[in-house]
Amino acid sequence: MTKIALDIRFRAMSGSSIAIQHLAQSLVEVSPPDLGFILVRYTDQTLLEELNALEAIQVPKMSMLGELAWNEFKMPGQLKSKGIDLYHGMKQCGALRAGCPQVHTVDAIKRGSADEVPMPLLPRLYWGRYVCGRYKRSDHLMPVSDYVSRFLTDDLGIEADRQTVVNNGVAECFLEAGRSRNGKLYDPLNLNAPYLINVGTVIPLKNQIAAVRALSKISDRTPHHLVLLGREDSVYGPKVREAAKQAGVADRVHHVGFVDADGLIEFLLGADAMVHTSRTEGFCLAVAEGMACGLPMVVVDRGGLREVCGDVALYVDDPDDHDTLAETILGLLTDTGQQETMRQGSLDRAQALSWPDAARKTLAVYDRLLSA
Repeated sequence: MTKIALDIRFRAMSGSSIAIQHLAQSLVEVSPPDLGFILVRYTDQTLLEELNALEAIQVPKMSMLGELAWNEFKMPGQLKSKGIDLYHGMKQCGALRAGCPQVHTVDAIKRGSADEVPMPLLPRLYWGRYVCGRYKRSDHLMPVSDYVSRFLTDDLGIEADRQTVVNNGVAECFLEAGRSRNGKLYDPLNLNAPYLINVGTVIPLKNQIAAVRALSKISDRTPHHLVLLGREDSVYGPKVREAAKQAGVADRVHHVGFVDADGLIEFLLGADAMVHTSRTEGFCLAVAEGMACGLPMVVVDRGGLREVCGDVALYVDDPDDHDTLAETILGLLTDTGQQETMRQGSLDRAQALSWPDAARKTLAVYDRLLSA
């Protein structure tokens, strides 16, 4: 039997952590019987139930430097002892000398200007140097969008024939929720008011302050609230709250935190529209899930979002142009005909995003590398 190591380590729940688990689950479901999977995971990592039954290489939680050392000095022996034929880094990166072919999923650009990819110095060095260095040495890469592929080619000099674009999918529960919309009213926070939704980890990259300030500019012309879903950064989260307070809309901005798929579906089905304000995105699973639930989309035209949304979203060019963002949102909220057209467009476009399709494309990459 051919054995594939799926490195699904992640430190916190986010869109990318959900994506890699769904891809891993679909790989197991659609793979041929002569292909087996072994996970590389943290000892105390919470996973989808279907993945917990798989054999695993357990990695203890440690500091970033400690984990880098583990990757280089412990991982190769672990992979060899398990008889691994190919290593797939789905978020983390494998050892420089793993003893077997390596492929990596690339879910976002890993370096850029501080305005485009705002993050502290240490993570910037980790992603911009260490991770990008591993990508250059990988046998094959699977960027999640053409936008990320262009970054790999133009910024890192990685040839096109060493890349295969594999788009993220959407879990069936979101697609089914969108297909079966029945007019039921969802109000998970008991707001008794309509609301806009923004889904994503509350960090500078996601730029939630733009959504808050846009709401403040139209708050006298619409009754809508703003619901923010996602784990909060300890520094940026308070800044978002302070921005809402200074703009006079603190009572209309609600921080919910991270919710599971069932909770997210309820919030999405209850919203009038999704407002996504990221400074860049490789793909953005949250946007795809919002489309699957039939939401009209207002997004900043950065990164790979146009690949995800196509012509069914309203775009704002500048993530810091709060006036244009506000007027775009208000124009949508006051045009019920446009809302209905965009809802149907979102539903139709999301149907094409399939995790089994992503898994089959990934298996084709495995096959080429193992055959070679």
